[in-house]
Amino acid sequence: MSAQDAALETIKETANGAGMGAATAFTVTTVAAACPPVALALTAMSPVLLAAGGTGMIYEFFKILDDHKQQVKEYYASLTQRELQYLQDIENKLLYEHSKNLEFLNESKALNAEITQRPIESGVEGALKRYLESAAIAESLGATPIGNKLLPVFQKSLPSA
Repeated sequence: MSAQDAALETIKETANGAGMGAATAFTVTTVAAACPPVALALTAMSPVLLAAGGTGMIYEFFKILDDHKQQVKEYYASLTQRELQYLQDIENKLLYEHSKNLEFLNESKALNAEITQRPIESGVEGALKRYLESAAIAESLGATPIGNKLLPVFQKSLPSA
């Protein structure tokens, strides 16, 4: 319950209490003025009525306090559940990202093994041929070879001798 809600509730309860008190005082005063024996009886009973009213107010005060404690417990329990759900969602996202990273690493290992376990030819022509084959393998698997942008288009084919 927010401070504004508490203040509004207090004002409502005060207004209700004031209205009930005013109505009761008016009724008692009217009856007492109209019938003096009732006034004597009310005067004699006033300590008992005071004790009963005070006890009722104390009871209501502690009832309101207990209700508030229960509301606070429920609020914090729900807050804790929301936080746990939020943390669970974060953990699930992290596990998903981790599995994607592991999958990517496994694909990278396979690609690397396929590219590096080919025969190596000597000379510049052999190196260029190996590079172009590696680039073709990488592109066929959806990867972009590093340095591919550095070679001009005309150098991607071997000149015939």
